Amino acid sequence: MSSTPHIVVVGSLNLDHTFLVDRLPLPGQTVASTGATTAFGGKGANQALAARRAGGSVSLIGCVGDDAAGTGYLDHFRRSGVGVDSVSRISGNAFPTGSAFIAVDSSGENTIILNAGANQALSLKDVDAHSELISSADALLFQLECPLESVKRAAEIARSSDVKTIANPSPWDDAFLSAEIPCDYVILNALEAAAFTGVDPFDSSLCTHALVESLGLKAMIVTQGAQATFFQSRSEEPLEFLPPLMTPVDTVGAGDAFAGAFAVAIAEGMDYSKAVPFANAAGALATQRVGAQNALPERRQIEELLDKPNE
Repeated sequence: MSSTPHIVVVGSLNLDHTFLVDRLPLPGQTVASTGATTAFGGKGANQALAARRAGGSVSLIGCVGDDAAGTGYLDHFRRSGVGVDSVSRISGNAFPTGSAFIAVDSSGENTIILNAGANQALSLKDVDAHSELISSADALLFQLECPLESVKRAAEIARSSDVKTIANPSPWDDAFLSAEIPCDYVILNALEAAAFTGVDPFDSSLCTHALVESLGLKAMIVTQGAQATFFQSRSEEPLEFLPPLMTPVDTVGAGDAFAGAFAVAIAEGMDYSKAVPFANAAGALATQRVGAQNALPERRQIEELLDKPNE
């Protein structure tokens, strides 16, 4: 492995339309926005940029529409240093560049409505065309905003080449449990972990050595906002890592910042005791600004935060 690890991300690219509100609307209710922005997003792209800023060399496999939004997105990522030669352009009105509509309340909580668009056009052929890119990577990172069969193919290619594989099965899809997608690490939030284990609210006692081993994992990680991040490997006792204490401005990009930074840490060969705090710091920093990609921290910021006492 080179000094700068190569991360391949298979995932979505969206335009995020974010609306600031005093409180999130109830069903059937209209609330006024106090501000609105449009920015680049999508869980795959967010995690790709998070990994890039955390110190990785990153390539993204995904799809955008043959439209102005797609052109703008590719130009944005080229400027940001994320490799997009593996992103396909999909023609036709049926597959515009994906979009998301996000409401963020005064406490930083959010709701999201997603229009997948071109993200759903990622095919097995697209993934196979970049098999060498995946096989030569230090780590593969994926989510569930693209077709499950395509994500699975990428993971199978990675596994066949002993590439470290990290799944962030978000947004949650029960099909993930039966798809038998090979992966080394699974990153879940508390709601996803409840769906994963079938117990709501999430009960960490269910995430045992036996469960991790039966799933073919090296470890399971559950993020819980300001509460301790739960970590269970095959061999060690359960561990908890408290994230840095911060008052959130917007939590929308925190999970993606965590996943991208964790992928870099694992690809670099960091011990778990360092990899999880590194990812926790990235996630915490991402809550300090509105938006997803705009809030993703640089490596220098992550390391500076880790050097500070958690008061």
